[in-house]
Formats: sequence, C-alpha cells, structure tokens
Amino acid sequence: MYDLNGKVALVTGAGGRHGIGRAAANAVAARIGLLLLAVFFAGLMAVACLGESAPASTISAGFAHTCGVRTDGSVDCWGDDEYGQTRAPGGEFRAVSAGAFHTCGVRTDGRVDCWGSNEYGRTRAPGGEFRAVSAGVSHSCGVRMDGRVDCWDRDRFEQARAPGREFRAVSAGGSHTCGVRTDGRVDCWGDEEYGQTRTPDGEFRAVSAGAFHTCGVRTNGRVECWDQDGFGQTRAPDGEFRAVSAGGSHTCGVRTDGRVDCWGNDEYGQTRVPGGEFRAVSAGLSHTCGVRTDGSVDCWGNDALGQSRAPGGKFQ
Repeated sequence: MYDLNGKVALVTGAGGRHGIGRAAANAVAARIGLLLLAVFFAGLMAVACLGESAPASTISAGFAHTCGVRTDGSVDCWGDDEYGQTRAPGGEFRAVSAGAFHTCGVRTDGRVDCWGSNEYGRTRAPGGEFRAVSAGVSHSCGVRMDGRVDCWDRDRFEQARAPGREFRAVSAGGSHTCGVRTDGRVDCWGDEEYGQTRTPDGEFRAVSAGAFHTCGVRTNGRVECWDQDGFGQTRAPDGEFRAVSAGGSHTCGVRTDGRVDCWGNDEYGQTRVPGGEFRAVSAGLSHTCGVRTDGSVDCWGNDALGQSRAPGGKFQ
C-alpha cells in the first residue's frame, strides 16, 4: 500500500508480501508516488492542477533527480532514471534544468538539448540559440538571444503561451510560467487557481516558479513570494538574497553572505540546510541541492531514489 508521497505504508514480512525486498519496495513506492504527483501537478486530474530563474543554472533539483554542470562543461545527473532523465548527452553545457521526468540544458553554442520522457513532446526543443532554459513538470521554456521566450510541450493551462515581450530570465513550474522582463517587471502566465500568476508590482532581478507558489528576488535583495502557502513556503525571511528557488512546497535562497536559508515543508528534511557558504541552490519536489564555494555539491532531504547522493568532484 502506498500513499501519495511515495512512502511505503505497509510492507509485510522481511521480503514483503510478494517476495520483494524492502529496498526494492521503497524504490517502487517512490516511483509510484512520483507518477501520481506528476499527474496531480500537471493538471491531469480535475481537482487541482510544479523552477528556477538565473542566467545560467549550474545545479538543478527536479522531482527525484538532480543535474549539475561540472567545471569542464559536462553534465552529471543522479537519482531516478526511469525515463532516461539522468542520461545526459556528451559535450559542453553552460546551464542545466531538471524537470519532473525530463531534463534540458543549454550547450555552449546556445543550442538546447533535452532528454528523458518525451510525453507531450517535452524533449523536442526548438532550434536556434538560447541563453537560458527551464524544465517544468510537463513543459519547458527558454530565453532566446533576442529576449523572446519560447515554450514547448503541454499547454493545457496556456503555460506554454509566452507573451511576445523581451525577457532576461524564465522559470517553468507545474502548470504556470514566470519570467523577468528586461525592465525588471515579472510576468506570469498559465494556471492561476492559487493566484500563482498574479504578480506583485515593482522590479525584480530573479523569479522562480514552484508547484503552487512563486518567489522572486527584488532589486534590493529582498525575497517576495506569493500564492499557495499551506506549509509556509511563501513566508520568506528578512534580509538580502542573491538567488531564490521555489520547490514543491518549500523554498530556498542564497543570502549575500553565501549562507542558504530554506522555509516551508520539512517532511523529508528538505529545509534543514547544512552549514557553510554556497554560491547556488535549487529546491526540488522534496529535496534540495546546492553548490558550495569550493565547487562541491551538497544535497539534503528526500533520498528515496538517490536524488540527494551527489557525486564528488567540482561543479560550476
């Protein structure tokens, strides 16, 4: 028996009722939970209808996998590989973004490559040059060199219909998308059941679309979040930040002194940040990863499918 979070509610006997081991049962349960969550978040169920924004994202936590760009430009991914979402192609990249069951990256020549599940065409990236890409649950968006945003894949809530304006950053969530315009204002589009597309006034330098909430860093370094707040994920702490990442039901940010703060749901320890200085952070569905100032990666939170077991070596 499994609950929605993919945890084993009942496993009978040392080998389980059907003779599978506890570790295998946990892995199966985790995948079933993730599939249910993907259906839920993507809006395929009627009861309800999942990000990050930076010029170059070198670490990205998805549903149950994580990817990072190493110092040599290669992409390394770990965690759930049910759909090939951790099998990164060779070559050099300058940014990577992990979605639910797919991953996208921007190569050094500006081309976007995506891999993993191709349902709804989510890995069929358009041609041309991009300066940034963001993989959501079932859609992806990228910022072209001229500032236009292109989105592809599922569009049930019009989350892939970007306005025809110039942007400097974009973030694809579950069924909504947000971007920072060249004038600093934030635009969001797609599902607005929880108010996730109702953006506050003023100028921002970064934005991140999560599951049912959105957060941005204002030009003065203050973090502002809006929309669904069932776990306190929109109650940002005071102080100055240089980056923010909205996850499933938690949020994390890098302060100007390099410390990471996280707030919101802590069911799996995803907000219990290790000490030390970081230069980047990414909040996934129920785990978090960050790049330290020495280039090593630390992850914390849910590790049911190995998504928090970061490899050694240096990352950008």
